[in-house]
Amino acid sequence: MNRLTNALVSITAGFMLAGCQSEEQQTPELEQNMQVVSKQFTLAMVQAGDITVGNIQVPTLDAINNSKDKIGFVNSMPNQQALALPQSNTRSESDEFWMTVSGAELNKGVKLAISQPSSIIRVAPRADNRSGAIIKGRSISPEQLQLQKVGDKADNKASYIQSLTDADALATAGLADHSSALTLSSSATAGTYKLTVAQPLPESGQYLLNVKEKGSPYKLKLSANNRVASDELTMPFTLQLSNSQTALQPQASLKHANGNIQTLAVEQVNGQWQATLPTISNMPSSNAGLSEIQVNVQTQVNGQAVYRTVKTAFKQFVASAKLSSNVESQWLDGLPLQLTFAVELQQEGRFGVNAALTGTDMTGKDILILTSQSAAWLTADSSTISLDLDAAAIKRSGLKAPFKLKALELVDQGQMARLSYQQQALTMSL
Repeated sequence: MNRLTNALVSITAGFMLAGCQSEEQQTPELEQNMQVVSKQFTLAMVQAGDITVGNIQVPTLDAINNSKDKIGFVNSMPNQQALALPQSNTRSESDEFWMTVSGAELNKGVKLAISQPSSIIRVAPRADNRSGAIIKGRSISPEQLQLQKVGDKADNKASYIQSLTDADALATAGLADHSSALTLSSSATAGTYKLTVAQPLPESGQYLLNVKEKGSPYKLKLSANNRVASDELTMPFTLQLSNSQTALQPQASLKHANGNIQTLAVEQVNGQWQATLPTISNMPSSNAGLSEIQVNVQTQVNGQAVYRTVKTAFKQFVASAKLSSNVESQWLDGLPLQLTFAVELQQEGRFGVNAALTGTDMTGKDILILTSQSAAWLTADSSTISLDLDAAAIKRSGLKAPFKLKALELVDQGQMARLSYQQQALTMSL
């Protein structure tokens, strides 16, 4: 019995020793497999639909965000919208028009082209600072507004006004600009009307007229860029008036976030409209807010005068930085951990990098795994920014290499402006 016990003890001790020896032999190999590995990649070539910047310039306006804190977020449950291309154009359409007139013009009568019954005409006093002092136009009570159709006989007593609305009622509706409005009757036919006032206004007063023709078949449609770099000389746009083949002669102006307005020269080049932009010295006075391009058209459709105004907003920015083509990556156990981007810049500031990571399934299809965002204060001596990728989330997905970095975006957070965007940025495998 003692011999059997001793034999069992010896066998057990042998297995334990063998196990310890096996563990000691495997540990160095396991540590080697878990070692972080570095590899350098090069960003893909820019493709159609990507957004790039040209020469880097120094911003002239004060930054909105001056935080020095470094932050990063990884979302391992992203929405497919993360892979959608950002819209580089904005589109808008209008069934209304705007005019700025003086008190003298209203005293004489302002002609308005109306193409739709039940249209609404609104008159709002504007502040005028051309003399250096702010002079506000006198408010007009709705009872003072008079409307007459051009060409009607003098003894025609028909009323073209269905209802009047005062400033208090409009303020309740959210139009707190001391305006008054009138609504045309449903029997008012298309044509040219003259708007006047019962009592003379100060001739130097400024007034904004807005005519809304809800239901009109004539809508002016505008498509233009939603971001414009300071070194761009022109702004291309497309223009179309629905239910009309009439050639248009648009007039354009640029309205900055601070309210300043500049007239823009417009010409058609190879069938494409373009507005000449002001120089960088006429950039907005602040990075906050958006600029706006406004296009006015006065034309004839089937012998009927049609006026339209259409507006669209866009961001003016300085091309302050761009990503270098070289990307440094960190890998753990065959999975990407982190990507580090070098940023070319001339002036320190706060920048952000955003991207989405996909993996390959058994059929070779790219599947979204995660999105990552990072922001940091960059200087000439410290000009790299890293994106964390979360190897654990990648492993849980069950997806394999090649991994792809998509929707790579560089943002100047001081200007709140997208500088670049690359849909297919990087393909990676260790």
